[in-house]
Amino acid sequence: MTNARGATAAKTVIVTGGAGEGIGGGVSAVLAEAGWNVVIVDLDLETGRALSKHLAGQGLSTAFFEADVTMPNCADEAVAFAQSNFGGVDALVNNAGIGMVKDIADVSDEEYRRIFSVNVDAPYRFSRAAVCAIPRSGGAIVNIGSVHALATLAGYTVYAATKGAIDSLTRALAIDCGPRGIRVNCIHPGLVPSPQNRELIRRFADDVDAWLDTYTLRKQLLANLPTPRQVGELVKFFLSDAASAITGQSIAIDGGTSAMLYER
Repeated sequence: MTNARGATAAKTVIVTGGAGEGIGGGVSAVLAEAGWNVVIVDLDLETGRALSKHLAGQGLSTAFFEADVTMPNCADEAVAFAQSNFGGVDALVNNAGIGMVKDIADVSDEEYRRIFSVNVDAPYRFSRAAVCAIPRSGGAIVNIGSVHALATLAGYTVYAATKGAIDSLTRALAIDCGPRGIRVNCIHPGLVPSPQNRELIRRFADDVDAWLDTYTLRKQLLANLPTPRQVGELVKFFLSDAASAITGQSIAIDGGTSAMLYER
C-alpha cells in the first residue's frame, strides 16, 4: 500500500480491545492478513501477546500495546506507540467494550460509570487522538456498536444507552472529520459467538449451545450467527478505498434480527 507518509508501506490501524477471541481478535486477524500494520490495544497482556506472536509467525505486521482504555492518557499513548513502531496512524477501530444485563433498579452508580467509561468515553478519546494523528490525505474510523443501539431487551438499559451514544457519535464525528478527509462509520453486530457472550448466556441458561440454536431459529432470519471474522471483513471494507464515498453510516450484521418486528 502507499500511505500518506509518501513511502510504499503498509498503512497502520489501531484496534482497541483487539486481542480477544471475539470480535476484536477477528478484526485484528483480518486486517493483518489484508496487509495492515495492526496495533492491538488490550488490557489482557497474555492474550494480546499470544495473538500478536501468532500473527507475526505468519509473517504479518502487528504490535501489542497493553493498556486500560479507560485511562485518560491511554489514547494518546497508543497513538504515540503506533507512530513509534510504524511511523504513523491511518485508521482506528473502536472495538473495546463491555456488556451488562441487569435490571435498571439494580445498577449501581459505579457500574453505570464503568460501562460508559469503556463503551463511550474511550471511543471518544481514541477518536480525538486519531483525528489529530491521521494524515490530511485521509483515513477512517470504524466504531463497533451493537444491535442494541437500534432495539433492545429488558435488562439492557445501560448497555443499550452506550451503544446508542456510539451510533450518534459516529454521525457527529463524520461531520467534523469529513473536511479532514477522515471517514467515520459504525457496525452494529448482533449476537456473535465469543467466550464473553457464552459466559453471559451461561448466567441464565444451563445449555449454552441449545440456547444459541434456539436464538438463531427464533431471533434471526438466517440460521447462522455472524462470526468475528465476518465483522472483521466488514471493518476491512469500511477502511478500504472501496468505501471512500461512505461516511456517517451504520450497518447491522445480525442475521436479520433487527429487520423483524416479531420472532420467527
